[in-house]
Amino acid sequence: MIDGFTVLAVRGIPDVRPGDDLAKLIVTAAPWLADGDILVVTSKIVSKAEGALADVPPGGPEREQARERILRSQTARAVATRGHTRIVQTHHGFVMASAGIDNSNVDRTQLVLLPEDPDRSARALRQTLRDEYGLDVAIIVSDTMGRPWRNGLTDVALGCAGIEPLRDHRGETDPHGNELQITQMAVVDELAAAAELVKGKIDRVPVAVVRGLLTATRDSNGVIPTLIRDAEHDLFSLGTAEARAEGRREAADA
Repeated sequence: MIDGFTVLAVRGIPDVRPGDDLAKLIVTAAPWLADGDILVVTSKIVSKAEGALADVPPGGPEREQARERILRSQTARAVATRGHTRIVQTHHGFVMASAGIDNSNVDRTQLVLLPEDPDRSARALRQTLRDEYGLDVAIIVSDTMGRPWRNGLTDVALGCAGIEPLRDHRGETDPHGNELQITQMAVVDELAAAAELVKGKIDRVPVAVVRGLLTATRDSNGVIPTLIRDAEHDLFSLGTAEARAEGRREAADA
């Protein structure tokens, strides 16, 4: 059990462009990084460095038409629509608004897409920091999402490396002698949310460091295979149209 940890902002990272060396930019801005630190890196700068960008007209109806085409290309399944809001499942398996496509902090002629494989991106950054700078750190690639049934947004993990995504308490016993049956804490999501408090949305701080939590890094399966529920275990997997169709089929069979 730990008594606390520290979350530190990494300031001074310049605007990231395709092909930039993220590891070098981060180490230059934070020469104080140490083994056991957890770097929480905003997915946007990962996408920019990897060139996960889409060109669009700067304005007018052509811009919206291009955005719609890009949204369709990033969508595996439509989940729900209300007004201009589209909730979709991406090809990664994430369920989020507009497939995570972002137009903030980028030129108006471009949109930022999610990294193609955030877990792979996290592993690559961790490996580069280890090989080129001798740093043994964990990486969390984060992005902002809404939550069903709750107002407000929070940051969550899209990918990770060097840290287990879940802390599994199942089989442990509480102080009253009750065995925990289902408690699994999404540690990387909790840390992504904590890091956002020092990164902010308009302060141009895309990286934060969590220090004092890990005693050693470790390999893990990553976020996508660990945290995304498959359809069999997802009680809310159906989209609006799918749920209506299923209801009509059940009514017809009754």
